[in-house]
Amino acid sequence: MEKASDSTLPIDIQSKPQAGTELPAQPKAGILGGGQLGRMLLQAAANYPVETFVMENDSECPSAHLCHHFTKGDITNFNDVYNFGKGLDVITIEIESVNVEALEKLQLEGVKIYPNPAALRIIKDKILQKQFYKDYEIPTSDFIITQNSHQLLELEHFLPAVHKLGIGGYDGKGVQIIHTKDDFEKGNL
Repeated sequence: MEKASDSTLPIDIQSKPQAGTELPAQPKAGILGGGQLGRMLLQAAANYPVETFVMENDSECPSAHLCHHFTKGDITNFNDVYNFGKGLDVITIEIESVNVEALEKLQLEGVKIYPNPAALRIIKDKILQKQFYKDYEIPTSDFIITQNSHQLLELEHFLPAVHKLGIGGYDGKGVQIIHTKDDFEKGNL
């Protein structure tokens, strides 16, 4: 057997650094929202050297027990979001109903925000989103914007259709499939 050269000896990553050297701090990553998507993000983050932070208004949410640091707060409140993000390196979301103004301020102060707050403004408003697709010729289904349930009565020719709230809806809330005019009452989301 040959003796291994010093350059091939295993390195003990658990040992303390030599005097005068420090290990770099782990990045601090925050997630706004603590639901199932947040939980999946945390499960993936467990594979990386990152310190995780979650803010959600429910301390029993799916993500609360998987993160390193949990903050109870309102993701739609400017002060809650801003104060949560001040010491972080990066923030992401698990639901788009977050306070974009706070994220914009944090971004100006150097916090990396994914997705970009400008994109979030479009994503969270389904009317702006559909108009953005149309303006930039991104393929999307035909759409008609309605302002009230009375306007639905004039749109029987457009059926079947999916009726969505412009802001605040998601699958399961504020989204209804309207097959016939008998379903128009579902438009009163």
